[in-house]
Amino acid sequence: MSFDTTKTNLKDLLEDIDEGKIQLPEFQRDYVWNEDDVCSLIASIAKGFPVGALLMLERGGDVAFKPRGIEGTKVEGIEPELLLLDGQQRMTSLYKTIYSKEPARVRTAKGQVVERHFYLRIPATLGPLVEFESAIETVPADRIRRVNFAKEIELDLSSIEREYENLLFPLDQALDPVDWIFACQEYWADRDSTVRSLLTDFRKSVLSPIQSYAMPVIRLSKANSREAICTVFEKVNVGGKKLDAFELVTAIYAASSFDLREDWAGTKEKHGRLGRMRAYLPAKGVFADLASTDFLQACTILHTLDLRNTAIAEGKAGKELPPVSCTREALLGLPLLAYRKHADAVEKGFVEAAKFLNEQKILWGRDLPYPPQMVAMAALFALLPAERRTAVAYARLAEWYWSGVLGEFYGSATETKIARDVPDLLAWLEGGPQPRTIAETFFQVSRLDTMRSRLSAAYKGFHALLMRRGCRDFISGKGVEVMTVYADALDIHHIFPRRWCEDRKIPPSVYNSIVNKTALSAASNRTIGGDAPSRYLARIETRSGISSDDLDEILRSHLIDPAALRADDFEAFYKARKAALASLAAEAQGKPVMVDAAPPEGFADDDGMTVDEEESLEEVA
Repeated sequence: MSFDTTKTNLKDLLEDIDEGKIQLPEFQRDYVWNEDDVCSLIASIAKGFPVGALLMLERGGDVAFKPRGIEGTKVEGIEPELLLLDGQQRMTSLYKTIYSKEPARVRTAKGQVVERHFYLRIPATLGPLVEFESAIETVPADRIRRVNFAKEIELDLSSIEREYENLLFPLDQALDPVDWIFACQEYWADRDSTVRSLLTDFRKSVLSPIQSYAMPVIRLSKANSREAICTVFEKVNVGGKKLDAFELVTAIYAASSFDLREDWAGTKEKHGRLGRMRAYLPAKGVFADLASTDFLQACTILHTLDLRNTAIAEGKAGKELPPVSCTREALLGLPLLAYRKHADAVEKGFVEAAKFLNEQKILWGRDLPYPPQMVAMAALFALLPAERRTAVAYARLAEWYWSGVLGEFYGSATETKIARDVPDLLAWLEGGPQPRTIAETFFQVSRLDTMRSRLSAAYKGFHALLMRRGCRDFISGKGVEVMTVYADALDIHHIFPRRWCEDRKIPPSVYNSIVNKTALSAASNRTIGGDAPSRYLARIETRSGISSDDLDEILRSHLIDPAALRADDFEAFYKARKAALASLAAEAQGKPVMVDAAPPEGFADDDGMTVDEEESLEEVA
């Protein structure tokens, strides 16, 4: 980090702000300080107390944030020398209260935004043990303070003579007070001779410290990288809304007159990229929670892959090759030209990724196991020509996808895995070696025993795989996929009811496993109640008029062994369904699962979810 620290006179800082030499980055949000906070700041300045350092950035470096003036200044068209990264509220408050002649916008104790002029009650600022904040008076923009529902005037400072009369010094004169002080002395010369010495003491004790006050300024060199500058800004910007990489890149692009936020989110009149993509899907489809940074990550993968390929073409190798990356640092370094080059292809890539996910029966945003995998797929489809999107390619992509989901591989270090998987997948689809994600992942059969949280990626994956093989509701016989698409009342419920299991002392850690759960309608769940399977299956047959054979076929669509379920044999049912789910995982991954030692009886829950958190509908007794 290249920077220096100096102390700069407050008057000089405010003059530079007024002239436009110091401005704000465009992404700095307006914020109104509380009236009490402003008074506290003024008191600290007057008493010479430290109020914190300012952080500024030299203009002209790698980070070209679009500038804008501090509130109240008129600096449009003026190129600043420095950007104020931290200290906006302090300097805005000081500029509006002690430099500008316009009223300051502040927030009252009740949260109302008002305009105020600030004054110092001269006698109250002098003497021992002064409570300086109580010596500060504020009046509305017209300088008249009214009470009793504005019927009575409590304080009138609408003329300079009234200021003299009340010995209330306007803070907007603090940096150049001579004329006001002399005029006030003249006003009181024939009225009270003691006021002259009072004003002299006030000037020396209060105004001089304000005029000579200096603030520490940390000045970041323009030679610093984007990552360094943006990281420092985020560290010090603790009072405002945290800015993600998208906000920072938006500010950088704004300097080139490109509105990244509008390009992404659109306007009231037209869709942006997000709106166009979502138009292909239901309202809560897989793009429901798609983040702007996800889109930037895919663009960054393509850009850094371009850089790597260019280096290879130049004969570079080994450590000379730039990495394929989508880290935060790489995002912040994404040039506008590169974004414009790749954004359209990435947009289409996300749509193709959504189609692929829907084919795998992942239909809603909440059911998406790992959003970062969708980023990798979007980048892949952006690079993959239409003629290479064959059945073989899609089968291989599915093998990679389910290896990541069921192997619970994308739960950490996702940026590294995205950057690795995209080139690996491209090479594999061209006849190269199998991606490492497939080679390095496996599914342990015992994981089924501890899988209880519907928030886990593998849990969501098994739910989608069961829909993919056509599981149907116990009563209606409708496909769970169709019921999901048409928003029928549907949720994950116990196959052997909880009450039945508890009556037989089966531990919750066992009966709450995914092995004993499946997707059913609310109607089916109510019919099941808390009875033994043999009883509720008979009840379903009687009430619905469905034959035992047809109901057995529905049970098999959930990988349930009908014989074990009808015999109320929990142990046999559990063993058979666990094996069936393991086979389903093996089929999806295109490789055998790992069979390891069975967990002990009453095995512990590894995800900490309670039954109430898991179930949206209580089983009816």
